[in-house]
Amino acid sequence: MRRESTHVKQQATTSNKLKIPIGAFLFDLHHDGDKESEDFNKTFPLYSHNKHSDHLTSNEPTIPNGAFFFEHDLLPGKKLILGRIKTSDVFTFLPDTIAKAIPFSSSRLPEILNRFNIEAESTEAESMKKTLALCESPTMHGEEKYCATSLESLLDFAVSQLGKNIRLLSTEFERETQDRQYTVAEGVKKNGEKAVVCHKMNYPYAVFYCHKTDTRSYSVPLMATNDGTKVKAIVVCHTDTAHWPSNHVAFKMLNTKRGTTPICHFLPTDNVIWVPQFSGLKDDM
Repeated sequence: MRRESTHVKQQATTSNKLKIPIGAFLFDLHHDGDKESEDFNKTFPLYSHNKHSDHLTSNEPTIPNGAFFFEHDLLPGKKLILGRIKTSDVFTFLPDTIAKAIPFSSSRLPEILNRFNIEAESTEAESMKKTLALCESPTMHGEEKYCATSLESLLDFAVSQLGKNIRLLSTEFERETQDRQYTVAEGVKKNGEKAVVCHKMNYPYAVFYCHKTDTRSYSVPLMATNDGTKVKAIVVCHTDTAHWPSNHVAFKMLNTKRGTTPICHFLPTDNVIWVPQFSGLKDDM
């Protein structure tokens, strides 16, 4: 199976930027509607639309119909729906010193747009405006959040929430596939009770909306029903849904109510999750 490097790649480029492949990687890091719906979308921005590094205007659903499920569904033989598997493009992190020198504030949006030569009335500008507004919005109940504009700040926030000995995970896969139905294979592994989930946002350079909430995460081996593609998916289970909007699609889909049971979904391929590093974790795939 082709796989990205198991260590962080920080490649200097002619534009003095750092690039890291995403979408099929796993590496360890050790570091010294209504008000309800509006609030929910602030906490889970990618539930309403996907963010791709090269398409600032993408509005593809991140979590397709059928992709919510219960924690007890993570059993061998269970069939689940996963979104289309696609190799994500390399995204670009600015070096920390440069990222800190660039304004990142709604009040300075005109200056930011000018710096990146983006028209004020463009769809790209509107996407950037929404990203800045989300990053500046109040935190939700039980949430710690941060918008990271560099690899260093991304790591610093994760360390502040989980400690120094941490592991970064994303969904891994053999190849791109159009297949969406998968069967859970043997070897489901719980990654822990604590996690920091980071969502890729629409911006000219890499910006991740990271937040720590009440979640459990799992590494789940899957096999595509039609073409046999193997996937090691990251699953996030939200243990406290009491503050989700009562009409959220997950409750309708699963015929349940908020605050009653954990609700799970697959982590989109352009998202990452930080978890505590435990000894004995093995890479089976």
